[in-house]
Amino acid sequence: MAALNWLERSMIATRGQGSAHSWSPVWGWAGAYPETTGYLVETLLKYSEILHDETLAIRARACREWLIEIQLPNGAWAGGLVGSSTPSVFNTAQILFAFDENNGAPAAEKAANWLLELLEKPGGWKNHAYVKDFEPTYYTRVVWPLLRANRWLKIPGADALLRSVLHRYAERFLNDGFIRDAGFFPEKPAFTHTLSYALEGFLECAVLLNDPEILSKTEKSARHLLEVRRLAGGRTAGRYAQGWKGDYGFICPVGNAQLSCVYQRLFQTTGDAAFKDAASDFLKEILGTQVLDPASKAFGALPGSAPFWGPYMRFKYPNWAVKFFLDALAYQSPAARTEVMNK
Repeated sequence: MAALNWLERSMIATRGQGSAHSWSPVWGWAGAYPETTGYLVETLLKYSEILHDETLAIRARACREWLIEIQLPNGAWAGGLVGSSTPSVFNTAQILFAFDENNGAPAAEKAANWLLELLEKPGGWKNHAYVKDFEPTYYTRVVWPLLRANRWLKIPGADALLRSVLHRYAERFLNDGFIRDAGFFPEKPAFTHTLSYALEGFLECAVLLNDPEILSKTEKSARHLLEVRRLAGGRTAGRYAQGWKGDYGFICPVGNAQLSCVYQRLFQTTGDAAFKDAASDFLKEILGTQVLDPASKAFGALPGSAPFWGPYMRFKYPNWAVKFFLDALAYQSPAARTEVMNK
């Protein structure tokens, strides 16, 4: 229960404004972070069902209502911490995960229309980006929530438009399975966090669109990573450069948790048990990074990097590390999940 306990404290810290971006022993609690609060909603609802705990569903609904309150008039959500007013393509798409046909549909429709209108303009989604004029490959995770929402929004022409965008991103798969421009900056190494975003987006879109070409390329990339990991003695790098050149000076726990989820979904999609085994390995590699000292203010959290001074979210415990850790645990058997959560 430690991870859920930390999430609860991250919401108490914001006084009802969603979940705090992170906690740091240097800077304390950061402000509320709309982007990750958006996709925390589905995790809270999932664990409300798993644990039969209605308080988690209540927190999820409160987060959803807060997100609706702070939506910008044009349908977007701002990037960065609460209080920002600059629209963000990626953040807006992640917040779409908070809504469904029966909960927040008008807000989702406004956001989807804003994203699609931007896409139709020359240059794709280069506007309102994290890095000016850079459209990273992890924007597959913009396509995915849009496609998912369109199962019930049914915006005419949206699926065809999004399929074309997805195939444009798929041109960035290299012969060795590496994904070009999957990091925060052009032609720079990608943390496993953003690499996982890209892989997950490709996979989930391929399933929604029933697209065997995209699925095949995603599977090939995932298998290459397993071979790279095998050659590295079963270790996952914190980030990878082109040619799968890994930086093994640190590990990115959030990225490992995400990879565990991706490989579980690959197992579900392909039936190949090697993917299921890999999912467990990615998760086991980070179990020791969770803070399990009840006296610590970080109790239940996972760091951005291990060691703590690594380059991703240095000296911080981000809320999305806990989110993806919980998501990865949800794929495990009830007995295995209980064993971890009761530590």
